[in-house]
Amino acid sequence: MSPKILRLAATCFALASGAALAADAAPAAAPDWTESGNVTAVSDYLFRGISQTQAKPTAQGNLDFTHASGFYVGLFGSGVSHAAYNNGAGSEIDVYGGYRHNLNADTVLDAGLVTYWFPGAHYTAGGKDIKYHTQEAKLGVNIGSFNAYGWVSLSRYWFGFALQPNTGELVDTRGTLYGELNWNPELAPGLNLNLHAGKQNVRHMSAFNFYDVKAGVTKTMDKWSFAAAAVYNSGDASKNGTPLWTFFNADGSGKNVVQKRLLVTATRTF
Repeated sequence: MSPKILRLAATCFALASGAALAADAAPAAAPDWTESGNVTAVSDYLFRGISQTQAKPTAQGNLDFTHASGFYVGLFGSGVSHAAYNNGAGSEIDVYGGYRHNLNADTVLDAGLVTYWFPGAHYTAGGKDIKYHTQEAKLGVNIGSFNAYGWVSLSRYWFGFALQPNTGELVDTRGTLYGELNWNPELAPGLNLNLHAGKQNVRHMSAFNFYDVKAGVTKTMDKWSFAAAAVYNSGDASKNGTPLWTFFNADGSGKNVVQKRLLVTATRTF
């Protein structure tokens, strides 16, 4: 065999070997940050079983950014009722962040902060300008399809709650507590059961304490999910003639925002 042919064969072998090594190379490293988001249409915006839209539909959006280390931040937006948040823009914007730590393949600890912001919403009471903006800290554990969370408010007035309903006394509701349990097992491919139970204790305003429960299902199809649930909140719309969980419109008409509710949602992820 001639030297020229030998050199050509060696060159071809080298090129083939290089291609094989490239094919066997490790895949590109995963990005440090990942993002996800969704838009949702809801028949009623229920927060802990309390209607924020006076039983009317609204649109919502959510955007999450998660770091490989476990840190995350996100943004949530929704329409709300002017009766729920007086003098506001009829909107809610939440900013949240925290850290998730994997104990094992099925168990994750989650700690974080959430700021609920209601642009322009406020009212005057006791010579003070009371705003509805609220910040809560959370701590929870996720074990497979089960999770348990505790929440504590850090703001002076929890969602604008500042006046004792019977005396009109101005009180501090910082330290309001909420605990919840959630279980979302898969019943069939793409079909999940949704069970929830929670208990709210409003500091210095026990008349507003309640528990809430939810039972429903979610069906996921590609980037769409549809959910339906029955929701109950034990809060009192009024007691002994004093309005409690009743939100009032500008014309003075009030609407009960607790008790039994039916919730239907449609979500598109992207």
